[in-house]
Amino acid sequence: CTFAEMILRSYASNQPLSMALLPLTTITVLCVAAERGRLVAFDAGFPLDRFLVGWYTDSLALAALSAFLILVGAYLTNSVFNKHEFFNVPVFVPALVYSLLATTLAIIQLSVPVLLANLFVLFGLNNHLKIFNQPRVLAEYFESGFWYGLGAVCFPPYLILVLGIWVGTAATRSFNWREYILPVIAFAVPFGYWVSWLYFQDDLKGMVLFHKWVSFDVHSFFGGWNKSERIFGFIIILSLLFSIPRYLFLSERSSNKAKTVRTIFFVVALCVGGSYMLAYVLVWKWIVMALLLPVAFLLGYWFANYRI
Repeated sequence: CTFAEMILRSYASNQPLSMALLPLTTITVLCVAAERGRLVAFDAGFPLDRFLVGWYTDSLALAALSAFLILVGAYLTNSVFNKHEFFNVPVFVPALVYSLLATTLAIIQLSVPVLLANLFVLFGLNNHLKIFNQPRVLAEYFESGFWYGLGAVCFPPYLILVLGIWVGTAATRSFNWREYILPVIAFAVPFGYWVSWLYFQDDLKGMVLFHKWVSFDVHSFFGGWNKSERIFGFIIILSLLFSIPRYLFLSERSSNKAKTVRTIFFVVALCVGGSYMLAYVLVWKWIVMALLLPVAFLLGYWFANYRI
């Protein structure tokens, strides 16, 4: 426990060198899992899965790809967290939480499209959070919609993120029809390029975003978890129950910017949670990695208060 406290304190303080440990732990765990045959990619039949079949068959290549996406996602998560002042001082807990959660979930159920889509969603979120108290934000809306659209191309259940832009706009800004139409157009641009590419490749049947497999031999996904995996899931749920109230109920001294940033992120987090449910409805599979981003931010914020 003392060693764990020391690690958490180092990441909850302004010590950038602590980030250097993340590649060591992530790469080591994934490589060991690949060597033992524990790293298996989950193929949900998304368009991106078709292009990654070669990576899925080579366990070490899959470990390298997963480690790269996890580490980039961890650093982007931490950058967005600090840039938009979710916490009053720079911390590196969100990167630690993201890498630990993603690495552990990769051993349980690895979804490469989610890891790649998360990078684009983080770019979109970074632009989305810039809209606070600005008279002209059309450029930010276009960029956020475009990046969210790229994320949805990689992981189609993220289609619901376009609702997050609308709800966040309605909650934080006065009505301007351009701020509702432009993000939708930008969101559709990546899909337009993708469909055009399929057309010139004479592969329009690849436009199908969701494939649902129906079988009478039904196995419960969570029922197949072993004891350690169930304990891991229980700890995450328990931590979320503690972290959400602290995130939602700000002190009276909090600035309008802090309230706006947290409102927008929480709306996006709810939409990401909705994509988790949408994936089950349309694919009939629980894809737990779809919850990675909101959980990493919420737990990162909660554990960042560890110094206090």
